[in-house]
Amino acid sequence: MTSQPWMLAVCILLTSDTCRTFGSGVVQTFNGLTFYVHSNCPFTLIQFTHNHVECDIIIRRGDSGLIVQVEITINKVRTVLQNGHILVGTNSVSVPYDHMYQHIFAYGIYNRLKSLLLPLSVTWHSVPGGIDTLWVELEQELSTDMIGLCGKHNVSGKTRSLNRSTLTPHYIHLCESNIYGYEQVKSIGCAFFKEVAQYCGNTSYIWNVWRTVSNCEQPSCAGDLVYVEQGAAFVPSCSNPNIQFFNQDLTSSCVCPNGKVFNDHVEDSRCVTVSSCPCVFAGRTYEPGDIRSTKCQSCICDSGKWQCSENICPSKCVIEGQFVSTFDGKRYVLPGKCTYVASQGLNWTIRIEFSKKGASLKTVVLEIFQETYTFSHNLVKFREEEVTELHQNCPDKWLHPNRSSMNVQVHTSFGMTIQVQVSPELQLSITPPTNHSSMISGLCGNSNGDTTDDFTTSSGIVENSAQPFAQSWSVGVCTADIPPHCIKIFADEKCSVLNNQTGVFAECHGHIPTDHYYTACIQRTCKCSSHLQQCLCVALASYAKACAGVGIDIGDWRKDTHCSEYSFNKI
Repeated sequence: MTSQPWMLAVCILLTSDTCRTFGSGVVQTFNGLTFYVHSNCPFTLIQFTHNHVECDIIIRRGDSGLIVQVEITINKVRTVLQNGHILVGTNSVSVPYDHMYQHIFAYGIYNRLKSLLLPLSVTWHSVPGGIDTLWVELEQELSTDMIGLCGKHNVSGKTRSLNRSTLTPHYIHLCESNIYGYEQVKSIGCAFFKEVAQYCGNTSYIWNVWRTVSNCEQPSCAGDLVYVEQGAAFVPSCSNPNIQFFNQDLTSSCVCPNGKVFNDHVEDSRCVTVSSCPCVFAGRTYEPGDIRSTKCQSCICDSGKWQCSENICPSKCVIEGQFVSTFDGKRYVLPGKCTYVASQGLNWTIRIEFSKKGASLKTVVLEIFQETYTFSHNLVKFREEEVTELHQNCPDKWLHPNRSSMNVQVHTSFGMTIQVQVSPELQLSITPPTNHSSMISGLCGNSNGDTTDDFTTSSGIVENSAQPFAQSWSVGVCTADIPPHCIKIFADEKCSVLNNQTGVFAECHGHIPTDHYYTACIQRTCKCSSHLQQCLCVALASYAKACAGVGIDIGDWRKDTHCSEYSFNKI
């Protein structure tokens, strides 16, 4: 590949919010300085601390000149790009990947890591053998010491044209240094020429001819996708067909032909009309017109979206140990073994208290119209006295209780239902009052049909995460955390029965996804202080109850999972 000096003389534009490295060692700093580094040693590209968050990005090139390793460490979370793989910590992840501190996603033909703690993103282009282009972008000026090849960030210069007569010889020298010794690695030279073309922009003469004169072929796209030099960074898809072209970034991209969207529910990179988009539920793909039904509602697949009838089953909050599902269906894990307000209304409050051992509940306390009922393992108390015959001991003016071997169910006069499983492990289920007009609050949320405000604290602030929300509903001192130890081999092996596509739970897979229940099973069994089989059976029972709640009969799952001995405890 030969250099094309005339391309470099057309225009050079520099941007001060981006640091780039491309080809076999060209670096362009935030302030526009460009130089060439020929080495296969690790280099710090950028390192700084902002708002007490540390950032460190290290790159290393291989003998081919391409970048073969990138280490991105932000807030002690280490992400490594190597051999076409992305590792976060010790785990290999696929795109898209969401983490508490960062998102990794496709960005046109590139991949991008966007930090949620810093105004920073890292974008790279992978080719056979490594990475030919990588850039770091800052969204604002940072008043902090910054070291590394990228230099110091200074936005005072923004985009500007520089004297061509001065810069052209410099860039010709960079071009020659970039290609020298790497003539057979086509992506090395092409990465350089593409940068020049992009600097000049799509209104310049070289925009449409640079690939021809430099012998650089367009990247190939999979399936029905078509390459464009400047297109949508995020392609409309069956999952999200309404992405607005004019409201998003433009970059080199693989896009669908006009009138079609990307079918992201299959793996063969096909483009279809929106009306032909399939739907997905619980990991299963449904074609347009397919129907799935439970006793609660019926749904039909229409243009990639489920059109569902009204859900005739009442909303329900379920608290199973540290795992909570709110009235509106938001699921989360409680951060500590505290006493919490599970739910409260005008004349009632329901509190839960954790056991000092393990991560199970110790008591459920119902306060209603100044009366107190306490539910614990195999025991029910009213006014501190043990209850044996609920109908006789409880004032039926407010409560209409029923009791079985494992459960106590209470119906209030104003339409609220409370079910407490008292054996083998304490669990709580609350159905909110019918036609409730007063405010409901607590760990269970507010039962308004909107999950976005479920994390409303006791002071009325909507939090983004479970921890501050849950802590706001704790009562008294809250210092004991859920135990961290984990017998994971047992948990992995035993909990996998939930996901077995031919197993006893398979009949329910198309109605209730197992992902939440599988994760909860792993965590519950991992953190079980004793009686591992019982902890496992409690976790499996949670999924079985959810299936029964929508009318799915999964047979004698207890027998198939060796849980029969935990099903009929007498109290």
